[in-house]
Amino acid sequence: MRPARKTVGLALSGGGANGLSQIGVLKALEEENVPVDFIAGTSMGAVIGGLYSCGYTPLELEKIAHTLPWSSIVTIGRDDYSRSNVFLEQQRVRDRATVAIRFEKFKLVIPRSLNSAQALTETLDLLALGALYPAGGDFGNLPVQFRAVTTDLVTGKRVTISSGSLSEAMRASSTIPVLFSPIRRGSEELVDGGLVANLPVDELDAFRAGYRIAVDTHGSMYASGRELDLPWKAADQAMTILTKLQYPAQLERADIVISPDLQGHMATDFSDIDELVNVGYLKGKALAGTIKRSISDGGPEGPPVNIRGWRREVRFPSDSPEYIEHYRIVSGIVRNATDAKRALAELLGTDLFTRVRAELDTRRKRVLFHLEPLPRIERVRISGGPAGVLSPDLQAAPFQPLMGRAYTNREGTRALESLVRAYRDKGYVLVNLRTPSLTKGTLSVALTSGKTGAIAVSQDRNITGPTPVEREIRIDTSRAVVFSDAKESIDNLYETGVFNRVSVTAEEPRPDDEHLNSALLKFKLDEKPATVVRIGLRYDETNNAQALVDYRNENLWGSTSSLGGWLKAGQKNNIVNLEFNMPRIGSTQLTMSSRAFYDQHLFDHSNIVFDPQFLSQSSVETGSYDITRYGFSTAFGSRLGKNGRIIADATLQHAESKQDSETGVALGTGEADLLSLGSQLTLDSRDSQLLPTKGNLTNIRYSVTPVTLDNSELFWQFSGSHEENIPLSGRTTLQLSGLFGVSSSGVPLSEQFFLGGPGTAYSRRFVGLPENALPGNNIAAAGLQLQYSPPGEIIFPASLRLIYNTGNAWDRRGEIALARLIHGVGTAVVWRTPIGPARFTVSKAFSFLRNADDQETSTLRFSDTVLYFSLGHDF
Repeated sequence: MRPARKTVGLALSGGGANGLSQIGVLKALEEENVPVDFIAGTSMGAVIGGLYSCGYTPLELEKIAHTLPWSSIVTIGRDDYSRSNVFLEQQRVRDRATVAIRFEKFKLVIPRSLNSAQALTETLDLLALGALYPAGGDFGNLPVQFRAVTTDLVTGKRVTISSGSLSEAMRASSTIPVLFSPIRRGSEELVDGGLVANLPVDELDAFRAGYRIAVDTHGSMYASGRELDLPWKAADQAMTILTKLQYPAQLERADIVISPDLQGHMATDFSDIDELVNVGYLKGKALAGTIKRSISDGGPEGPPVNIRGWRREVRFPSDSPEYIEHYRIVSGIVRNATDAKRALAELLGTDLFTRVRAELDTRRKRVLFHLEPLPRIERVRISGGPAGVLSPDLQAAPFQPLMGRAYTNREGTRALESLVRAYRDKGYVLVNLRTPSLTKGTLSVALTSGKTGAIAVSQDRNITGPTPVEREIRIDTSRAVVFSDAKESIDNLYETGVFNRVSVTAEEPRPDDEHLNSALLKFKLDEKPATVVRIGLRYDETNNAQALVDYRNENLWGSTSSLGGWLKAGQKNNIVNLEFNMPRIGSTQLTMSSRAFYDQHLFDHSNIVFDPQFLSQSSVETGSYDITRYGFSTAFGSRLGKNGRIIADATLQHAESKQDSETGVALGTGEADLLSLGSQLTLDSRDSQLLPTKGNLTNIRYSVTPVTLDNSELFWQFSGSHEENIPLSGRTTLQLSGLFGVSSSGVPLSEQFFLGGPGTAYSRRFVGLPENALPGNNIAAAGLQLQYSPPGEIIFPASLRLIYNTGNAWDRRGEIALARLIHGVGTAVVWRTPIGPARFTVSKAFSFLRNADDQETSTLRFSDTVLYFSLGHDF
């Protein structure tokens, strides 16, 4: 017989950030002991409902809501990559481009969305993987039966997902068209269910719910066109308009509607999660009493069986003393009963019994209640699970409060959940319960091994070969899978750059198959077309307008290697590069690259003069110089993590330097064929090339050019640089930097170090001096930069900088001295525009020298004021 209440179904609406108030509603219902048997959810309601259904408590959901990086999950950037975790070669390629266009078999591939939704995909996959209950298969087997409502973008019809991957169902229901890529499921292209049923009360019909609760968190619309300043706000407004048309019919189907007081809160605002949860909690608390009274009205079916004035007896399976406690608990129900059917329902509602029945003797007016309590637990035997993770005492600890006493089904369930949660807390995501059994006082609990029996991979285009995929999956099938292994595998695969989206799900072994003890892990890979064209545009005060075109196959023969080239054209510099890069050779950490190059660079050089007058213009231009280099280089080495490598390289080139115009003392020029051998260590963990807020850059290089070909004098170079970015707060970053370079004598101008300017491929950064201001065989510099990103916008999102650096360049090492250092200060603003960063800097150099190459010190003097401006990425 069932408890004396109606079954309860919950319909959770969409609403973006507003949907987080549903956590507060669930929290209130749990505190008031309002049961939830079924959930149907749309969009954010599907996410909250899906996670609750597979075992997450409202408190855990609240914690998750606080810890998730919502801004990165809902970002509209095309790629969700962490720059610090991609290959160095990919960092350079992506850093210099403004637009990337992909082709498949020479046909342009138009992106179907502004975002691949990888951050959302990974978040939901890992949450589902770490749930208490297996989140794959039939959702009707979850503790709370669940359905997710989606829309088929092809037919426009509603599609309800009730089985399969829970994370994919949640993701499909919350995929906003245009912003995120649709979820392909067979022939269906699934997107946000809010298009057809934002509040799916009618979906509770499939559960035959006796009482239907609608939780409406759709929020309000934007009041003016000025507020619709971002694509996702326009999409949210369109969704809200569509949902308004559906609501009347759905609300009529609900027995009660819970509408948290959102007070005009926008669906895109995740800034005040505490308040969102609290308004849901308050509304849930206010209506919980009404709900409890309403669901308790569902008494036993059929006419009552009147036992008023009858003699009552209670029978247990035996006369054992262990049932005395049960009798004391239920004696009041039996003694006060007037209806046998209702008495049985109330006895079953105590949750202490597996079966109850009443034997009626109408002649003698006697009723005999037969009660079968849950078997008593005297001891616990736990088997399976990964060895050595939990001690026997820790395994048995959740069951100690139940030993030797009466307990409820709910208490028994919570004890089993606590055992699984102990493994989840240790990171073991695939350790689950087999069917427990209780015989002669011994509770036998069998756990799965936590291993994966097999790893299955599905690819939509089948471009990438098995080796690049298998080498990035960090899961060992011989040991239990832990959370960090699963996350690292997803990140590794995605950060190869050849996949739009990487998803992982676990499929549990069938409960009736005792020979299966390991889950199946499924990786689903949405591949990018391999051919890509990148375009970049740039303007700066030194080199004027420049353009970049980069064409390459980024997944050559399915190996994740790249083959292609790039062209840079400008008034003062031109580059043509043909490149082959192999980030990893097979499954090893070895790497190699080769390139043929042509690099022509024209620059102006001035003699830097310091004057006692702060606003003087004293520097004298000495001429324009043209450096042209072309040749071939190859490198071989090993990766150091994703963002580092150490290599040995060889470069064969023709190098020529000449003076285009002469107005002063000329730099040494010449022409030679050179063969150089070198080694280099590079580590780059910065989150951005131009506007880093964390991470470091380290580069150390040594090269030697022997007497060979027409090079008549051996020369060598040793250089290094380091950049340390220290976050001081969420918006402020301190950057410390330093660099050095030393050389032997006889280094041609084309190979010398250059110092000056904001920092380019040709000249090391020194704010206060023009680009290429100080050439030399030896350089040293150190810098300090404070960067602040204000919360508002200055036309575009912006960052403000204060900069100080000191250093110099010298021809001979014997000239190096602290007294001969030049100092530079500057202030800059950097805007993040749609076509790339825009940077404007005002700077001034000062020193205790008359000229930059002076050997004797003087009083404090200043050089010319230097302005820098650039728009676009540096390439």
